[in-house]
Amino acid sequence: MADVKIYKGWEGHIFINGTEVMCCESVSVEIARNLEPYYCVGSKDPYYISEGNREITGSISKALVNVFYLRLVTGESGTFQEPFDLYFRAGALTATQYLWIYCYGCKFETGSIDIPQDGVLKEDYDFRATSIATYSTD
Repeated sequence: MADVKIYKGWEGHIFINGTEVMCCESVSVEIARNLEPYYCVGSKDPYYISEGNREITGSISKALVNVFYLRLVTGESGTFQEPFDLYFRAGALTATQYLWIYCYGCKFETGSIDIPQDGVLKEDYDFRATSIATYSTD
């Protein structure tokens, strides 16, 4: 049993060591707290609910990568070698105030890299993050 929060957004930006290497049109992040209920013998209701390890996973759709930056941050395998930070807009709180989601210490879990002749890459990736934070702008 898991307590799950899902955030969806757009205008995603990926940074490695402070340099923007990728932008994306849509992002989805899921936070699972992995709750575990404990029951007393003969009881239908849980006596205690324990929190497990928090898992932050997500996906990036239609990622647009500058091939020059891609070559700087990838190794021989063609996958990102360093953790990256991701932030994206999750929605409007008011007409002038927006909610931004920040994911830190992200690493790609699945995805493939195909570099076409024109140098613009469009792919979908799944990732995991170590922490998440929110920020609102005025």
